[in-house]
Amino acid sequence: MTELGEPRSRRDRPAKPPLSRAVIVDAALELVQQDRLDAVTLRNVAERLDTGPASLYVYVANRDDLLERMLDRVLSEVPAVVVDPARWHEQLTALFTATLDALCRYPGIAQVALGSIPVWPSALAITETALALLRAGGIPDQAAAWAVDALYLVTVADAVEQGIAGSRTPSGPHHKSLAASFAGPVRDIYTALPADRYPNITGMAGTLTEGDHTRRFAFAINAIIDGASVAA
Repeated sequence: MTELGEPRSRRDRPAKPPLSRAVIVDAALELVQQDRLDAVTLRNVAERLDTGPASLYVYVANRDDLLERMLDRVLSEVPAVVVDPARWHEQLTALFTATLDALCRYPGIAQVALGSIPVWPSALAITETALALLRAGGIPDQAAAWAVDALYLVTVADAVEQGIAGSRTPSGPHHKSLAASFAGPVRDIYTALPADRYPNITGMAGTLTEGDHTRRFAFAINAIIDGASVAA
């Protein structure tokens, strides 16, 4: 037993898990959940793993490479779907709802997907499933291709917006309650506008702010799917 204040031998400390790409990605995602995406630097991740930043370069090329691997890991949490042609529309809506839920569990991670083509393994799996579902519904290939692009874009943009809104609220509410949190103040702003200049906004102030986030997202997803169906 060591005396108070005496340095403890490293041999007495719990063994660190062997460093690997998976361990690094998991540590980075823990940082995201704790302190959001901006906290993810190679230095902070290395500190969390009780190692030096240089040791991480064996597994990741740089921060951007790490962020992309983190996004791939997050998207791997989206459950696999066994295509049922009789339920293709329902399954497609559920697929992108699950994708949104996964992205929102890690505030800010959706930003990594902006401005890039989803070519990571987990993103490709989602794209493959979405295309299979659209084709099962009889959607022509060109409409299916554009629909998948629009569905992914809407989902990522929604996750980014929810992450930004969540960072502005002290309690950090779950994304499904954010629409309700802002509905009242926005409705008041719309109602107070000059009716002669904004007759439609003031007249529809209640309608424009109606519906929780779940219903709004489902509407957007279904609008894209229904639009693709028209082209069939």
